[in-house]
Amino acid sequence: MRALVFHGPGDVRLDDVPRPEPGPGDVLVQVEVALTDGTDLKAYRRGHPVLLGPPPSPFGHEFAGVDVETGRRIVAPNSAPCGACPPCRRGQETLCEYLFPLLNGAYAEFILVPERIASRNLLPVPDGLPAELAAMVEPLACALHGIERAGVESGQTVAVLGVGPIGLMLCAAARDAGAQVVAVGGRPERRELAREFGAETGDGSGADVVIEAAGTEEAWRQAVELVRPGGTVLFFGGLPRSTAVTVDAYRLHYEELTLRGAFHHAPRHVRAALVFLASGAAPWERLVTHRVGLEGVVPLFEDPPRDLLKAAVLP
Repeated sequence: MRALVFHGPGDVRLDDVPRPEPGPGDVLVQVEVALTDGTDLKAYRRGHPVLLGPPPSPFGHEFAGVDVETGRRIVAPNSAPCGACPPCRRGQETLCEYLFPLLNGAYAEFILVPERIASRNLLPVPDGLPAELAAMVEPLACALHGIERAGVESGQTVAVLGVGPIGLMLCAAARDAGAQVVAVGGRPERRELAREFGAETGDGSGADVVIEAAGTEEAWRQAVELVRPGGTVLFFGGLPRSTAVTVDAYRLHYEELTLRGAFHHAPRHVRAALVFLASGAAPWERLVTHRVGLEGVVPLFEDPPRDLLKAAVLP
């Protein structure tokens, strides 16, 4: 079968590889569609500390497809917690000691969902939900986990820094939680799109909760500057390992700020995300701006179009 394989930063090749053979409990999926995202773009350019395995590594992690054995339309995220380790028993499933390796290989004709994920986190696609939207379940689950980590409540003002696809998902999720949402930054066309995802535009100053979703050091610092005294900052966008970001110690101590990180998702977020997608509560289809075949992914990553949000990759 054809599959994109990560051989190193900037070196992703369309290779002919053996079709996976499922073992007991594994599920072989014929990929209907895979989606690009900002994490895959970062991984293409510089590798990734947790997303990818040692090269050569399968590539891509957002997908929807058909169970080859049963013919069911299914979707699965890229992990499942064990449920038994100390973090899982504490309810911190995103910190599961056995979360890795994450599932990759969505940029291919077939992907094998291992038993550890298939048994806990493989879900049927609701009738009428297009594959392109079902494939968004993983990033939207991450957004829902972020809203939970930030403690977003009805009536709060939530500022979201960054209006890429994940920032727009965070806007929709915060609005669904009853917050007044302010989208900060971005190009005019992105700010206009944020309105369709439940946000107004503004500078975010004095927000109860500030969510950093741009993945830059500048945005991390800006998030701390914007939040009100006693407020919460959520660092959602990851930075390279060993990056150091300075924080105003006066604000942190005397203004009692809460700073939190958010990584990944748990099964409850995956299920909630699929319901949210099927509800049509936000114009999720607006997030897919391009469609390419497997051979079109590398050129897209090499020179991303200005209007790119997510591309549907059709094997």
